[in-house]
Amino acid sequence: MEVKISYRQLESQPQIEERISSKASKLKKFFNGKMHVNWTCSKDGDMHHSDATVRGDHFEVHATCSDSNLFKSVDEVADRLEKQIQRKNEQIKEKLHTK
Repeated sequence: MEVKISYRQLESQPQIEERISSKASKLKKFFNGKMHVNWTCSKDGDMHHSDATVRGDHFEVHATCSDSNLFKSVDEVADRLEKQIQRKNEQIKEKLHTK
C-alpha cells in the first residue's frame, strides 16, 4: 500500500497524516495488497477540501468533500471511497457469478 499526501495552501500536520493513513489502511481490506492512494488536502477561504483517488489492480475510485473542518472532510471522503469500493466489488462479484 502506498499513500501519497499533498497539501495546497495548508501546512503539513502529523494529526492529519495519521488520520489519512488510518483511513487508507481500512480500505486495504478490499484489495489484495496492491493499492495506491493519492490524497490532497487544500483550503479555500473558510472551506477545507479533501480529494482522494484510490487505484487498485482492476479499478480506480475518486471522492471529494468540502467542509469547514478538515478532519470531517477527511472522514467523509473515506466513507465515500469505502461505499464506492464496496459497490464496485459487488458489481465484479455479480459479473463473475452470472457467467
